[in-house]
Amino acid sequence: MLRGDIKSKRGFTLIELMVTVIIIGVLATLSVYGVRKYVFSSKTTEAIHMIGSIKSAEESYRAETFVYLGSGTSNVVGSVPLYPRVPGRMKSDWTNSSHSDYASLWAPLGVMSDSPVIFGYAVAAATSGALTSPPSDCTNVSWGTRGSGNTGPWYIVLAQADQNGDNVKSCFISCSLTGEIFSAKESE
Repeated sequence: MLRGDIKSKRGFTLIELMVTVIIIGVLATLSVYGVRKYVFSSKTTEAIHMIGSIKSAEESYRAETFVYLGSGTSNVVGSVPLYPRVPGRMKSDWTNSSHSDYASLWAPLGVMSDSPVIFGYAVAAATSGALTSPPSDCTNVSWGTRGSGNTGPWYIVLAQADQNGDNVKSCFISCSLTGEIFSAKESE
């Protein structure tokens, strides 16, 4: 055997193996971050869809009764109990007949979900007066001047969830005066 043949049969050096391990670790970290971001954004689709369904149901209800249907406990959406439950990381069934607003609000609206939901929802309505401001935990959401001159009936729809369990809630909110859905802390 020649001396050159011995060198060609050697394996990888320790440095080459460590560089490979580091590259694989960086790629795995980036892929986990990307997948988490995709999962959280897919969950926000639920809130947007359900708010749209609730808004449609409210408009249908008003067409029949000339008023919007809201929680009987409060006209401020931040103090209305979230339906079907307080938001957390776990999904729950949409129908919750033991909820305090089920018989007076959710059953008459007829809004349904074909799968369990992670967000909690609230609706507040009034027959007249200026539109209330969003709840305090929906920071960075502002109606601007849209509700200042309103004297007719209105409603606000709120969706909240703690998607990643860090006690910071994602917040989606809309009202009868706009077709827009505002969000705060969308991926929290």
